[in-house]
Amino acid sequence: MAKKQNVFISFDMEGISAVSSWREIKKDSPSLNALRKIATAEVNAAIHGIRKSEQRIHKITICDAHAFGDNLMIEELDPGVQLVKGTPGKNNMIEGIDENFDVAFFIGYHSMAGTKYAGMDHTFSSTTIYSVKINGRYVGETEVNAALAGYYGVPLGLVTGDDSLIAEVTRFFGQRIETVVTKRAVSRFAAQCRHPSDVQQEIESKAARAMQKISKLKLFRFKSPIKAEVDFLNSLIVDLVELIPGVKRTDGRKIIFRAKDTREFYRMLRLMCSLGGYANSILM
Repeated sequence: MAKKQNVFISFDMEGISAVSSWREIKKDSPSLNALRKIATAEVNAAIHGIRKSEQRIHKITICDAHAFGDNLMIEELDPGVQLVKGTPGKNNMIEGIDENFDVAFFIGYHSMAGTKYAGMDHTFSSTTIYSVKINGRYVGETEVNAALAGYYGVPLGLVTGDDSLIAEVTRFFGQRIETVVTKRAVSRFAAQCRHPSDVQQEIESKAARAMQKISKLKLFRFKSPIKAEVDFLNSLIVDLVELIPGVKRTDGRKIIFRAKDTREFYRMLRLMCSLGGYANSILM
């Protein structure tokens, strides 16, 4: 009898079908509750696809990875799942993942910072980081989170987001990852959105397809040790970040450092984002 599968879902908000700007998902936005319902429905669509696949399912864990981790409506999620919410966490956007999972899905993701015609493009912190390079190549949240999942032996099976993100996913992972285009980016804060029901139907179908080819999925990992370069949005952030042991400042806004593996890099970047938040509070 085939083993039961454990599935990890990381959820972000910017890439869901009905969102085109951060203004819509701020805490005081009149549209926030409606968008939270749509976001929860997209995660549920992935759950439905997982459960309708031919695989035997043991556990589904979801990480609410957007902002403060309080976006998904737990009472609206399908029963029998676990939700990781809140902040901070050691593994941030994939908090809760470990070696016991068989596949990871990324729902509602977005392009890396600096992508042309991409909805709400950024890399981990839109107020702190301008760009991130690993081993000489620009990367975004999708690649870094996939590499951290790979560190734990978990392959990436499904990614959903706008067309610019899906183009990025294809460049890094080829055609082996199942993808869903939730909308087409017009500019950073404008998009041609598909109807949520159509998106949810496709997510369900693609999630089932991803489950059926788990054995064919490949791990994504960065070559270690990692050579990292981070370009920040202002020099005050780097005034603080350069105090971290092992970090070398190369100019006003850039630093470089080495990490022994993806987990160490991830935690260093998490610390840098926190220092960036403090620096921005000084500016304000």
